[in-house]
Amino acid sequence: MPTIEKRGEKSFRLVVDIGTKSKRKRKVKTIRIEDPALLKTTKKLRNYLESEWYKFKTEVEAGAYITPHKRTFNMFIEDWEKKYALDHLDDKTRETYEYIMGKEIQPYFGDMYLDEIQPIHILNFLEEYQRENDVSTSSIHARYRIIRDILGRAAEWKIIKENPAENVKRPKQKYNEYEIYTEEEIKEIFMLLDEHAPLRNRVMIKFAFTGGFRRGELLAIDETDLFFDTNEVRIDESLQYTKKKGYRFKDPKSNSFRKVTMPPDIMQEAAILLREIKKNKLLLGELWRGTDKLLLFGGDMGQPQYPTSPNTWWQRFTKRHNIKPGRLHDMRHSHATMLINQIGKVPGLNIKAISQRLGHANVQTTLNIYTHANRESDILVADAINNILKTGTF
Repeated sequence: MPTIEKRGEKSFRLVVDIGTKSKRKRKVKTIRIEDPALLKTTKKLRNYLESEWYKFKTEVEAGAYITPHKRTFNMFIEDWEKKYALDHLDDKTRETYEYIMGKEIQPYFGDMYLDEIQPIHILNFLEEYQRENDVSTSSIHARYRIIRDILGRAAEWKIIKENPAENVKRPKQKYNEYEIYTEEEIKEIFMLLDEHAPLRNRVMIKFAFTGGFRRGELLAIDETDLFFDTNEVRIDESLQYTKKKGYRFKDPKSNSFRKVTMPPDIMQEAAILLREIKKNKLLLGELWRGTDKLLLFGGDMGQPQYPTSPNTWWQRFTKRHNIKPGRLHDMRHSHATMLINQIGKVPGLNIKAISQRLGHANVQTTLNIYTHANRESDILVADAINNILKTGTF
């Protein structure tokens, strides 16, 4: 039976007892009714209060109720981690949040009471961080976003009346141009790879340029993802590494499960690489450190590659052979730009097909990212947008 106590004309206290008789704990929650019509109707008021009591009881029993007393930023972080971050944030995102909060945000806001944090405090923090560190605009924006998200959760849970970060103007971000490799440069790179790169690295870089894969997707490709009869590569996982959990395979970004058709010559090289990996596994025997996955781009002993290893190798290779430096992700951008430049030249190639190949959540994402690519592709993307507006098709 719900325990509801009237505390004033508009105020009511909900009471929930939990635990055994010897270890019984009482939780209370006060609510105010501002609706005059509800206050005048006894039955409806009772039904509403009982409904609120049962919600409160469920929260208490699930451990999701947060007692609304004076709490500091650091105190709230403990609740935020248990009741939100663990279930809703990706492991890598949570690791990034924890690093930035522990190093910068908590030392600044930690002892402040949540309801005393004002927009000016957030502005002062961002200005001080920018002044004391030689950082990019994206770094400043990341700190703003973390503060806004955490305080937004406090406002959503009614611990504070409003999120003070909402009254702070979003810091401007300057987006750096991607390092795009031209078709001529890619041809030259492929020749140098054939002459000087080990088989695994050679195939990996060619996959990055011709498949447009994200780094984590590339490192998660295993034997079962290769379809040599159709020259397709299946993307159904992405490799992630965090300090707490080590390596794990997760769904690709934006749940972008897909099959990507590859050039036949490069798939033949992948087949040769796969045969070499199998031979190496037999030779190593018990020393083999691979999992149940036979990774195409794993380490020498079958283990997953550390995520930064491909970029480290590529930087050394570019320096050694006087190639324009870049990252693995720049190869993905180069791939997309190359495809955009072929719109109108290759039958059936359009923005929607490119978006699906890249694994973007929607066509708009592709348009937003690649209108910068170069003058030629910029015009082609503009034509594609114009076509959408006129015909409703891509």
